[in-house]
Amino acid sequence: MAIKSHEVRDPIHGLIELSQREVDLINTRTFQRLRRIRQLALAFLVYPGALHTRFDHSIGVMHIAGRICDQLKLNGEERQRIRLAALLHDIGHGPFSHVSEYLLDQYGRPGTRDGKSAREKIHEKVTVDIIKNDPEIEKILSDEEQTFVVRMIQRKETRDFRRDIVSSDLDADKMDYLLRDSYFAGVQYGKYDLEKIIESFKVWKSKNESYLTMSDEGIYALEQLLLANRHMTQQVYRHRIRSISDAMIVRGIKLAIRDGNEELKRLYQYEERPTFIKNYVQYHDELLINILKDCNQEKAGEIFGRLYERRLFKMIGELPLKSESAAIKRSLFKMGDKQKEQLENQVANRLRTDPDYVIVNKLENRNPNYGNQSYDNSLEAIMILEKNQIKSISDYPDELILSRLVHNEIIFTIQVYAPMDSWDALSKEQRGQEQSKIRDEVRKISLQS
Repeated sequence: MAIKSHEVRDPIHGLIELSQREVDLINTRTFQRLRRIRQLALAFLVYPGALHTRFDHSIGVMHIAGRICDQLKLNGEERQRIRLAALLHDIGHGPFSHVSEYLLDQYGRPGTRDGKSAREKIHEKVTVDIIKNDPEIEKILSDEEQTFVVRMIQRKETRDFRRDIVSSDLDADKMDYLLRDSYFAGVQYGKYDLEKIIESFKVWKSKNESYLTMSDEGIYALEQLLLANRHMTQQVYRHRIRSISDAMIVRGIKLAIRDGNEELKRLYQYEERPTFIKNYVQYHDELLINILKDCNQEKAGEIFGRLYERRLFKMIGELPLKSESAAIKRSLFKMGDKQKEQLENQVANRLRTDPDYVIVNKLENRNPNYGNQSYDNSLEAIMILEKNQIKSISDYPDELILSRLVHNEIIFTIQVYAPMDSWDALSKEQRGQEQSKIRDEVRKISLQS
């Protein structure tokens, strides 16, 4: 066990013990910035209590990682290094968290993502750059610790149970954010049996690989966690207001960059250089809102002014693709930026509005955020230990709900948003009629595209 130095009181986990070196990392300017990056972006527009941040989440992830280490009886040094990796795992997040991840992917300079790193999420690349280049962090971590932490955050072609604790389909990150997001959103969907999950962890070693596995004794607690993740995705992460506000943030920033905002271009044009990192860590949610709502780019300013005052776009069309034919689903699933722009122009023409204010959003239930989907999830799959053998969760018996959760096809939806302020003056019945009419039009346009 690490020598107790400090304690912090957390609403999810109670008192969390911190070593002096963990406190030193938490007190760096770069880590303190996470206090100003909300965990769920603008979800507080619909869940007023969802004001928690990447700061408290990161400490919670470190705590759970330490508990898993205790369950696995890892020695002091290894335990400490895994806790450090868990503490720093989100330090690369930008304003509005996964929204920034999407934009960094969009605007990164050519050549910054070579073949080897193509599977790596962009915020993980930025995290590694910060750990390697931040002068305060560099003074706290030894060379060996820095190397270890980077290895735990970077994605690899082989499994390592220590990395599974920090980043996998059943990691300390997910175990914290489900409980934390549920608590602060004021809902019950994210609850599960954390104690049984931790108690069921085992390590399985095979040749040059090792896996963090779950004993089959904890299978029902795991099923509960997977259902919690599904319910949180449907009710919180994919809430209509959350989806609209995220899409408005992305559109506003893209319009600002398109219309000549060099400050935003520098922020999101990722480069593997210390100068990029030095600039990047200056930004957080409130700063970006203030910059954009008062910027010289009129359309971006309009969108961020609306976000600031909660005058949101409205969902004017929705096309859930579960019931469509396989051919239509394949076509719309492949919809790229060019096809979205064409659809936005067609819808804008029908509405007689500016196409820059019409947003086509493709939502995938597989991932409630804007993260890159190019990496291979099988390298992070949950593994079950049963009768001294391991198997992937996707191979588990069909009688369990968790098997259906894994085997079900990806369900995705096309949604269209626009600033239909005129609807506010309509009666409920009139508004319903207008919504129905426009949604039918949007569906026709979508299926013809």
